[in-house]
Order: sequence, then C-alpha cells, then structure tokens
Amino acid sequence: MAVARDPLPFDLVAFDLDGTVLRRDLEITDRTVSVVGRLREAGVRVLVATGRHFEGAREHAARLGLDEHEPIICYGGSMVRRMDASETLLLRAVPTGSALDALRWAAERGLHARVFLDGRIVTGPETPAVVRYMRRRDEPNVEVVEDLSSWLVQSGERPLKLVFVDGPDEVERWLGEARDALSGELFVTRSLPHYVELGNPEGTKAAALGYLCRRFGVEPSRVAAFGDADNDVDMLRFAGLGVAVGGMTGEVRAAADVVVPPVGEDGVARFLEELI
Repeated sequence: MAVARDPLPFDLVAFDLDGTVLRRDLEITDRTVSVVGRLREAGVRVLVATGRHFEGAREHAARLGLDEHEPIICYGGSMVRRMDASETLLLRAVPTGSALDALRWAAERGLHARVFLDGRIVTGPETPAVVRYMRRRDEPNVEVVEDLSSWLVQSGERPLKLVFVDGPDEVERWLGEARDALSGELFVTRSLPHYVELGNPEGTKAAALGYLCRRFGVEPSRVAAFGDADNDVDMLRFAGLGVAVGGMTGEVRAAADVVVPPVGEDGVARFLEELI
C-alpha cells in the first residue's frame, strides 16, 4: 500500500539570484535546477527576487525552469514584471528629488554612482573601486556621463534604483552615514561587499513579495524565501520560512530561521532535497 507523504509546508518559494542560487561564475548548478523542478512538480509556485535588471533576471529565471508567464521581482523590488514582458505588474520608481539628494551625497564623497533605468544603466566616470571590483559582463547598455545629477535633471528620467560602488572596507565606514542621511527618502541596503543599492522605500523585495502574495492569495506563513545579503533581510523576515544561504553578515543570519551552506556548496539544493 502506498504511504501518503506530508505536503510541503509552503505554497510559494522566492529565490534571490547572486550568491544564493547563482554562483560567481554566473552558473546555476544542475542540482539546483533539478530540485526547483521538483518543487514546481509538487505544485509550489517558484519566483525570482533579485536586484538585477529585468533582462538579466529573466535569463536566469529561465534557467531555473520558470514559466514564461510567471512574474519576476527585479531591481531590488522596484519592479514586478512577467517573464515574457507582457505585463508590468508593479513599478516603484525613485522620486527625482530623492535621487538627486543621493547623487549629491555620493559626489561629495567621490563615490561612483550608477542610475538603473528600465533596460539600461547611466553611470558617472569610473573610479578605482569600479575598475577593481566590477567584474560583471551581463549588464545592458551602459552610458557614461560626466555629471549624473545634471543628466538626471535634463533627462527627466525616473530611476528604478541607484547604486554606489566602493571598496568593501570603505563601504563599512560610510554605509551607516548614508542610511542616516537618506532616511525616509530611500531604502539603502548592501547587496555585495562593494555594492550599495538605493531605492524607493516601497520598492523592496518584501513589499513586492507581499504584493504577489495578495495577488495569488498566499499567506506569508506559507512562503519560503532564500537569500544571502543585506538586501534580502526584509524578505527573509517577511517569509514564514527565511533561509540564509551562507549569510554575508550577522544581520542576514539573524533575520533567517535557517542558515544553510553557501552557494558554492549547493546549500539551497541540499536543504530542499532534505525537505522534499
């Protein structure tokens, strides 16, 4: 006689990409793809929640086997768009005044800043930190301008997020100051040791995930979220099961219910295989 198995304890799973399921070489292991497929076969809805731009997020979500009509949380939560780009479900752009305040703050400290728009990036001139730490080659078209603040005023564009780039030790020294200076205007978080993201306070991964839960009729207690960095903290706290993958900082580990091995050791796949 067949033995009935207990159903999985969640209806929706959200995965961060970089450092969670996506390795430094920009690969997702076959083992991870397989276990995500098993989740979907069991009727669990699988989503990607990333700070990446839509085009990059869509590429890696397809590798995970997600359906083309599924929504993707991208730009750190500022956008929710279907994979096939047929519909943008949620958009939380950065107010122009707040973006200008942030760019001026960065310029006063000689920091490299990047403005993320829908499908492209506009940046200031390179700094030594950019040359040393920026290794990604999968970004969309990048335009370099001499003065980002002037460009923003003249263009009338509404950024989806801003990024400041600096050495990891330097970021440690000024990150708290940035949060204090821009408190109430922007959500300031760290996604990589050298990479600080700034967005609309309502454009977080947790806010976007909450929006999709209401849309799908899923209780937060039935959500599992996987992440590794500070920009995942709010999502880990929101979910009924928050899983820190390695955990870049103590804050990430404290926000999670479970800490699993890092992406280089297939922590996500190992945890889900045991759970399933």
